[in-house]
Amino acid sequence: MKSLELLPTDENILDTLYQDAFGRNTEIASFLNILTSIEGHFVISVDGKWGTGKTFFVKQCEMILDTINDPSKLTSENKDKILHLPFLNGSSLSKKLENQNCIYFDAWANDGYENPILAILNALVNKTSFIDRLSAVDKKGLMDAVVEMGKNYFSKRLGTSIDPIIKALKQPGKEETKAQISLHKYIEKIISNFTQDDHRLIIFVDELDRCKPSFAVKLLEQIKHYFLLQNVTFVFSTNILELSKTISKFYGNDFQGDKYLNRFFDLFLTLMPIDIEKYYQYLSSQDSLAIYERNKLKVIKFLNMSMRDVGKFVTNNELIDYKNIKYDYLGQADEAILLHIEWLVIPFMIGLTVTNKEDEFNLIEGRNYELFKKFVIDADTFWSLLNMGGVHQQLNLLCDVDESLESDDVDQYKDKIVHTIYTKLFENPVSVTQVHSMSDKFWYDIKRIMDSVLHSHLK
Repeated sequence: MKSLELLPTDENILDTLYQDAFGRNTEIASFLNILTSIEGHFVISVDGKWGTGKTFFVKQCEMILDTINDPSKLTSENKDKILHLPFLNGSSLSKKLENQNCIYFDAWANDGYENPILAILNALVNKTSFIDRLSAVDKKGLMDAVVEMGKNYFSKRLGTSIDPIIKALKQPGKEETKAQISLHKYIEKIISNFTQDDHRLIIFVDELDRCKPSFAVKLLEQIKHYFLLQNVTFVFSTNILELSKTISKFYGNDFQGDKYLNRFFDLFLTLMPIDIEKYYQYLSSQDSLAIYERNKLKVIKFLNMSMRDVGKFVTNNELIDYKNIKYDYLGQADEAILLHIEWLVIPFMIGLTVTNKEDEFNLIEGRNYELFKKFVIDADTFWSLLNMGGVHQQLNLLCDVDESLESDDVDQYKDKIVHTIYTKLFENPVSVTQVHSMSDKFWYDIKRIMDSVLHSHLK
């Protein structure tokens, strides 16, 4: 068994693009069109909560740009998959992207560096074919600029010794020193290797909201000071609210981090939620028409699961064989009711396990009726039982409901059924010593089967 939480590997990035697994390809096309319309220096924020797929979004954009501008990174087969995406194949967008070079920078993975600017330069150095673009003079200068990032690595990479310019990053005071001015000009020269012939360089900065406050602030300040150059676009994929808190934590709780960021970014974009149904079907190996599959999708939507939550939810549900939940000696009507309840409640409990352990605990302890009721009342798959003649009557008997109530007040009728299910499963379940009737046995068995399924799933 393997985790179904997708990691942003090249294979997954390509496959999710090719299959439009997140339902975001149209949004990607719109975003890439925005990139082609930018002039001068520009800084964009792509905002999204944690677990919403921001990394996938920017890395999918990176893969498209690299396929067009640095095709050596992909096999010809995979390159064809990208170039034949509907929004690229035969469109003017593909042509417009030909002058857009890019790099991806994971800020969180680099927040151990004292000087963030050096980590960004490292990302430039590691860009495919970048070294081949540099003159001998540029190579020597680059070695000087990245001295703190590892002498052995860069000496072997560029074939020359290193040592100065780092002092420029450590100069105190507001006025630029000669060394700082020199560094600024040097960085501009390095960037020019990507922006020749009216090309642009797009630098995707990811995960900044997860970094140490000192690193996050220093990175923003150094970008503002050294990297706001013509033909350079910075794209920050981040949780703006959390990044604002990080800024405030660094400068003091009274500092308004949001206003600081408003001055830094030229354009704020909010990432649209993924198509949760499409993503679920991409991950799941089950028959999407089955009642329990439709119930799982309802749980995902009801609990407003993030992309990361959905992966965990699918992984946990793959351990359960919903098709074989049954109790052979029950009558046909009883079995239909049992299955509809199990198929509804078990995914709901697994959903709470993934998203909110406190809600799960309160439900098990019989202290979460309102949440349970809200979920079941809108579960159309469950209420389809009311359209099954004999099953309908048996449900009324098991829940001790007067049939006349259904015609008088449907809402009250449903409330009575939901409350009975909740009571028998959580608030006051029937024990083996309390089984005195067929109704008692039904509720005892349904609780026992549910517990057995959930416990075996946890083993």
